[in-house]
Order: sequence, then C-alpha cells, then structure tokens
Amino acid sequence: MNFEDVKDKKPKKIGELIDRSEENENYIVKVAEDKVYELAPIAYYIWTMCDGNKSVDEIVNELSKEANLDISQVRDPVVMVLDELEKASLIAF
Repeated sequence: MNFEDVKDKKPKKIGELIDRSEENENYIVKVAEDKVYELAPIAYYIWTMCDGNKSVDEIVNELSKEANLDISQVRDPVVMVLDELEKASLIAF
C-alpha cells in the first residue's frame, strides 16, 4: 500500500471493541464470532479514526499534530497500520 494511492480514500472500521487486555494494554476487537484480533494501542487508535468520513491524508495530519511529529515521520507508519488492518478485514476502503 502506497500513501499516494490511498491518501484520498476514507477507510471505515469494521468490527467492535470487546475488551482491553489487562496485561499488555492491547485492545481486543471482534469482526465476527470466529474472528477476533488483538490490537496494539496505536493500531487501535488509528482503527477508531477510520469513521468513513476522514481521508487517510486527514488521519495522517491529525496524528502528526497530536504526536507533535512531522508528517513525514507519521505517514509511512500510518499507511503500514492501515494496510495490516485491511488485510485483517478490520477496515474497508
């Protein structure tokens, strides 16, 4: 997945939060009865931003501001997380 290819797309999250792991602070998200994923806090945060209204570019900009990092430092990691979320059927474009 390449930023230029997806920057204007608006990902929409799929599934629901069902629990938060006490031991490692990860989030448990269920897509279907037999499909449950454990997300690291940053992946969960990006997943929650996928509301179908924000573009990938807007998500990158928002995270850049919140983390006080340059957009160039945020862009690739966000695209990588979105790619993994899509492979796991946790978001759709």
